[in-house]
Amino acid sequence: MPYQRPSQRELAAARKVVRQGEMDRAIAEGRLIVRPMTAQERVESDARYAAAAKARLPGSKAPRYR
Repeated sequence: MPYQRPSQRELAAARKVVRQGEMDRAIAEGRLIVRPMTAQERVESDARYAAAAKARLPGSKAPRYR
C-alpha cells in the first residue's frame, strides 16, 4: 500500500494532543495557573464574540482580515 501523507486535520489533531499534554504538565508543575474569568472579562469576551459574529454576516461593512 502506498504511503499516504497525513491530512492537515490529522496533523492539527496531533499538534493539539502535544500542546494539551504540555499544558497539563505545566499546570501540574505550577508553572501555569488556570482561573475562572472575572465578570468584567466575561462581558468583554461576549462583546468581542458578538462583534466577530456581526462582521461575518453577509453585507457587513466591518473589515475582514484574511
